Amino acid sequence: MNMLINSVQLIGRLGADAEVKSTNQGTKVSNVRFATNEYTKNAQGEWLEITYWHNLVFWGKLTEKLEKHAKKGTRLLVQGSLTYQEYVDVNGIKRESCEIRVSQFMALNNNNNGQKVGVEDSAEQEEDLPF
Repeated sequence: MNMLINSVQLIGRLGADAEVKSTNQGTKVSNVRFATNEYTKNAQGEWLEITYWHNLVFWGKLTEKLEKHAKKGTRLLVQGSLTYQEYVDVNGIKRESCEIRVSQFMALNNNNNGQKVGVEDSAEQEEDLPF
């Protein structure tokens, strides 16, 4: 059996504090910007830093944990899956956006003892995974 997997793992920093909203059903959700870096050499052999911005979406208990353990600039390891949304912009043009739906995360900032803090993962993970 061939299995196709939609899985993303990134290490980066939060671009802002989490803004928590609730759906009509009362489920908490937070959309945050997330920066990752890549380094490359230019034609002169100088190192350049390139920053990529990603859209992360946290749902339910993960939103509460994010709000409690992470602020703007917090370094995180996030795991999740890619999701795509279609919308029509103000000019009537059909657009598509990509988001990472976070399934678990870990804050990587160190406290005074040099230990990792804010270790978090999803309490809502699926139990019947096919692997």
